[in-house]
Amino acid sequence: MTVLMTLGPLLLAMILGYVFPVKALTDARVSRGLTWLTNIILAFVGFGIGSLDQLEDKLSIAGYNALWLFLLITGFNMATLYLSGHLLDKAHRDQSQSASQSIPFNWQNLSGALQTVGWAFAGGIAGYLLQQPLHFIDQVIIWLLYLLLFLVGRQLYLGNYRLRKLFLNPQGLIIATVTIVSTLLAGLTGAWALGLEVREGLAVVSGFGWYSLTGILLTGMGSPVLGTTAFLLDLGREVAALILIPFLSRLSCHINVGYSGATALDFTLPLLAKCHGASVIPNAIASGFILSLAVPVLVPLLYTLGQ
Repeated sequence: MTVLMTLGPLLLAMILGYVFPVKALTDARVSRGLTWLTNIILAFVGFGIGSLDQLEDKLSIAGYNALWLFLLITGFNMATLYLSGHLLDKAHRDQSQSASQSIPFNWQNLSGALQTVGWAFAGGIAGYLLQQPLHFIDQVIIWLLYLLLFLVGRQLYLGNYRLRKLFLNPQGLIIATVTIVSTLLAGLTGAWALGLEVREGLAVVSGFGWYSLTGILLTGMGSPVLGTTAFLLDLGREVAALILIPFLSRLSCHINVGYSGATALDFTLPLLAKCHGASVIPNAIASGFILSLAVPVLVPLLYTLGQ
């Protein structure tokens, strides 16, 4: 029942956004709305974290756990995605090797992530200075989160993403499956090494780079330290993907698309296309879509296991 009460409204909000026509919500307005909602929610989350008792100790724990989980996920993802690309995608690997060029890293790619971090940091500073927890903040975050997922659903509709077509893309499905399995194995290993509960280890790694959602979900479910860990972990994954994509493009598109996680659908897609050619776009969109859809399902589902 706990799982259904947590998961049901999240999925319903996304589905309603996908199927319910709102003509006023144009692509530009949805994009701006998602940006502002994400920033506002993260500012609230930051405020809640900043007002925690013994903040320094909890932040050090979150940072330590995020670092080790990041290293484990990177290792597990890279190894398994390299094998899947080597065994199952030889044709595209050869195309990537011939198409890839020396593409310099562009710090402008990080501007969106840095702005988002700034909102969370500003909220944290405000919470730390005021030291006055807002008891209604969790409810505000939840309702804003429903609206966020409604807009995500609308964005998917406006982008003409059809579920059947995306789920039937073989390489995208393989990449997403390998990424999910290897990430969860990293979460299990991390839970054992860091002394976390199995459900915590699995849930905290299930953001697949969508840092603006995973941290919000876990914080809203009553675990701000785990939410902070997820935020730092997924932010680190997105930054690492932007840095590594140009250097790993000669190996296999599986590595770059899979490690980009949910962001392969949007944020890292232009860089993926530049490094691997236009032929990678259907695979990246399919994998990114499946992983994006998995986040609001897996995080609450795994976190509430055994409760």
